[in-house]
Amino acid sequence: MKKLYITSIGLVFLCVLIWLGAEPNLLDNATLMQWRSSLIQLTGIISTLLLTLVMVLALRLPFVERLTSGLDKSYRLHKWLGIYAVVFGAIHWLLAILPKQLVRYGLMERGAKPNVTIDSDSFYATIHSLRGGAESIGEWTLYLFIALTLIALFAPIKYKRFKFIHKLMAVAFLFIAYHSVVLLKHAYWDNLITPIVIGTVTIGVLSALFSLFGLIGKRQQYQGTIKNIHYDEQNKTTLIDIDVPKWPGHHSGQFAFLTIMGEEPHPFTITSAGSRHTPKDTCVQFLVKALGDFTSTIHRQVKVNDEVKIEGPYGHFDFNDNRPQVWIAGGIGCAAFKARLAELKSLESPEPILFYYCTEHPSPQLIRDLELATYGTSVTFHVVDNRLHDFLTIADIKRHTGEILHSSVWFCGPLTFSKAIQQQLKDEHFDMQHFHSELFDFR
Repeated sequence: MKKLYITSIGLVFLCVLIWLGAEPNLLDNATLMQWRSSLIQLTGIISTLLLTLVMVLALRLPFVERLTSGLDKSYRLHKWLGIYAVVFGAIHWLLAILPKQLVRYGLMERGAKPNVTIDSDSFYATIHSLRGGAESIGEWTLYLFIALTLIALFAPIKYKRFKFIHKLMAVAFLFIAYHSVVLLKHAYWDNLITPIVIGTVTIGVLSALFSLFGLIGKRQQYQGTIKNIHYDEQNKTTLIDIDVPKWPGHHSGQFAFLTIMGEEPHPFTITSAGSRHTPKDTCVQFLVKALGDFTSTIHRQVKVNDEVKIEGPYGHFDFNDNRPQVWIAGGIGCAAFKARLAELKSLESPEPILFYYCTEHPSPQLIRDLELATYGTSVTFHVVDNRLHDFLTIADIKRHTGEILHSSVWFCGPLTFSKAIQQQLKDEHFDMQHFHSELFDFR
């Protein structure tokens, strides 16, 4: 994740450097009002750049997922870039509004307006008359964006409303794009920053339209039919087998969005073995843990032969390294490892694997299934019953491995458990590039 944020910061700094080329006399500014004009432009450009990145990250494009090493990380970056875009937008607004108010109340002197000569036949002359309207549009759109961002981040709303809010954000971006181009400083139009801004805005507008027309994930949606349902009362899990005739295949550890008629899509790990090498296998299996209203009743909502929609596969939790591996599953996090165990039967796996299944509700049937799946592989299986023992620690793992620094750790489970494991690994000076987890919090 650090590389993603560093890359994003690098893009912002590159944009700032290009902007400086359009402000050769920046350091000659002597008053706050002179600096204000330049900083309004800079903060507006940065906010627009970040918003465009936010729009692109939301498209679930395969090449973007590869760049970010998984859709979960795309959405985490999407969230934080959106927050910083709104912060820069707020600074942009304060720079525009606050000095005007100070002048109005006699607390600051109005700066002299630069004498700008505009060629009446130029394109800029055409859009110059639109500046007043563009300022008002930008101000009200910022208020809307701040409100929508706060709702999306903190309000306990369902997916349909969450999705509607993001549609409104796409509409708001169209107005911001208009505001950004029309109010770009006249002095910039002969500099590289102008085509950069216009190009950035164009990409953002296309992304917004892509979202508004409902095209996100469209090419990765497939119709399926439920073939089998099994509910484990003791473990509160529902195993669902779905036949998806046009399924392109998946890798172990990936997930997909499952949509049942009348319900919003939910992301679930695929528990059937990876099928990229056996595309004729059209069965996709999910193991669903009862964690909320929908998941607690899914075994009663669906029946065999029901039609469902699957969007995916997504994710890069792919077990792809040549190191001894440590698998840690918290509760339903065992689903990703269950898929990999089935796949290992057909693969050479000389490196030893330690698999820890940590649960407060151990199901004898599920434990037997996992144990059977390890036969004939290099996997050593351990069950940690959290009703009887403390939570798993790195010290516990070291008692089985001797050391952990040369291993990779693959984790799937609750966020608090993940944070505890990561902190313990850092205390051991573990290279965190070899810690892998899936972030299922898409908000």
